[in-house]
Amino acid sequence: MSIYTHARLQTNSREINFFFVYFLAIVFSYHTLLVAYVSSSFLGQYLSPSGVGLIYSLSAAGSVVLFLYFPALLQRFGNVLVAVITMGLAAFLLLFLAFSYTPLALIVAIFLFLLISPLGYLIIDVFSETLIGGSEDSTGTKRGLTLALMSAAAVFAPLTMSYLMAESNDYTRLFIASAGVGLLFIAVVIGSFRQFYDPPYTVIPPKAILQSALQSTDITTVMVCHFILQLFFAWVIVYVPLYLSTVLLFPWSEIGLIIAAGLLAYVVAEYPIGIMADRHWGEQEMMALGFVILAITTAMFGLLSGAGALAFMLLMFVNRLGASLVEVTTESYFFKKIGGGDAALMALFRLLRPAATILGALLGSLALLFMSFQVFFILGGLMLVIGVYVTKYLTDTK
Repeated sequence: MSIYTHARLQTNSREINFFFVYFLAIVFSYHTLLVAYVSSSFLGQYLSPSGVGLIYSLSAAGSVVLFLYFPALLQRFGNVLVAVITMGLAAFLLLFLAFSYTPLALIVAIFLFLLISPLGYLIIDVFSETLIGGSEDSTGTKRGLTLALMSAAAVFAPLTMSYLMAESNDYTRLFIASAGVGLLFIAVVIGSFRQFYDPPYTVIPPKAILQSALQSTDITTVMVCHFILQLFFAWVIVYVPLYLSTVLLFPWSEIGLIIAAGLLAYVVAEYPIGIMADRHWGEQEMMALGFVILAITTAMFGLLSGAGALAFMLLMFVNRLGASLVEVTTESYFFKKIGGGDAALMALFRLLRPAATILGALLGSLALLFMSFQVFFILGGLMLVIGVYVTKYLTDTK
């Protein structure tokens, strides 16, 4: 008996408990964040900061291409099989990173891992949006809870990172642990989503996908806001650990606590934000407020270069409160506008992450050739102010 019979199943996907989407999101978040914040420092052993940025840009460019063909992959193989193959390859690459010692091979392996890893978010989106169906009045709440649970798992990832690496620069145990969690992801998919009924996926050319998004001012605007947020994430994930470890010389035990403090903000804030987006304030005002907080606190990374770990923990927490406001409201707003079969629009929305990584890493690499990390973060804060003005073009849901 096959593990998955794709769209020929008679079982309705809505009979699958949404709890399994939450659990899958937790597992994926923990798997990804175990290595996300050390990847740039790992590459930094073999490449300059500009070279690290280039690897991130190239892998993100590959992700963009992969995302454009994602609806066709879903139509041919179904979301379950795509999920199993993607995570199986990711786990293999992580084990290769753990046991290989050839610099060129390690660079290629982490490049491939960074290329395929973003697909996990889109895979979970398809499961989530299909199971939600037409219940759009609960989209913000379920999206907010999903993000909050992912963040709760993410809090433990840097703490685990600190424990496994301690004062050393040995990444071996970290890569093995992440690979093991990836195998758990596969087990959850096979065990809980075997009878997932794929919706009819619309496969359209990339140009037509873009035209479809541009037909709605609201979808275009929320995508711009989401892109600005992803640009911020690209800078934070690549350059904050690099800044803390190579410039400020914090040990990884303290860097893990700083990152965990920031992730804790998502746990505290994202579920309540999702509820408020559904029942009270709507997305527009909260999105604008989030960008204001992000702009101020990102600039402060460059102004607190002489501060201790506790100050950076507090700064990271407030910074991520701003990111929580923007993340939940952009997700909630966008997914209220689409359905489970809109895989092309979902792919476009999710490819904003690797697209922002391309631009963010290239801008970062270029900027760091001419300026210090401190000035880089101040300019990054100023760029985030753009998000405040873009939100004015949204039609608020409340």
